[in-house]
Amino acid sequence: MNEIKNIKCSEVTQNELKFAVYHTSDFLPFMQKLNIPHRHNYYMILLNEKNTGSQLIDFKESPIEPLSVTCMYNGQIHQWLDFDKIEGYILVFESDFFALRYQNYQLSEFSFLTYRHKQPYLKIAVEKFERLKSIAIWMLNEYKNNEADYEKSLRSLLNLLLIDLNRLFEPIPKNTEFSQSLQLVHHFEELIDKHYKQKHFVKEYASIMYIRPNYLNSVCNDVVNIAAGELIRNRILLEAKRLLIHEQKTVAEIAYELGFEDNSYFGRFFKKYENITPDAFKRKFINTSQFYQI
Repeated sequence: MNEIKNIKCSEVTQNELKFAVYHTSDFLPFMQKLNIPHRHNYYMILLNEKNTGSQLIDFKESPIEPLSVTCMYNGQIHQWLDFDKIEGYILVFESDFFALRYQNYQLSEFSFLTYRHKQPYLKIAVEKFERLKSIAIWMLNEYKNNEADYEKSLRSLLNLLLIDLNRLFEPIPKNTEFSQSLQLVHHFEELIDKHYKQKHFVKEYASIMYIRPNYLNSVCNDVVNIAAGELIRNRILLEAKRLLIHEQKTVAEIAYELGFEDNSYFGRFFKKYENITPDAFKRKFINTSQFYQI
């Protein structure tokens, strides 16, 4: 078993823009290169128009169907499985590309680009797909023609695409009070993603956010129906499973990396929420997965 390879955005975009858009036919060489498990340090959106395929995203096989959208966020483990016949468009980008134009408007505000969505995947109606496709084609033309202010145009088009996708993933209209609470949860999730290896308790995050732990927990329950502590645990467990499966590290090394000084406590923590020990989880996945062959 080889260690997981971290793929930089520049390896896929082949530029310093931290953004690229491709027709799948042009992206095929990258798919062939990345048909082994790899970790993204970028976001990826696949708009598939025709034919079928499959991919592995964080231990689960995900279908690629006609008129479907797949969104992947920074840090996920990915592997292309069946991909040579799909037809559509692929966007890859870093948060920095987006933030250069929208400084106070972070990608974390789009919940389908966060770890809370286990696998953001949708099949959508033809007319909705055609709208997304039209934006992708516009982006592709801007990207290829490289005319004046094309970077600004690409950021604006990306924002438009993300807003449309958000309407599909989060179709319920939000009132002002709910939107403010949602923004707080997004900020909390950003902090978790940044500090989960060092900070394991709600009170630590509440302190950074200058709010009471009980209030933070109440907002999380109201907005996403998940307790604040569970959001933290879910992020720690997700990374633990990634490391167990894809890295050549002992359980003790993984426990230390995730901020557990006591290896046995990490084992109890993992078993309590996954109903299996870390070692048993690793053996079970590798023995039963037909995809994890490098």
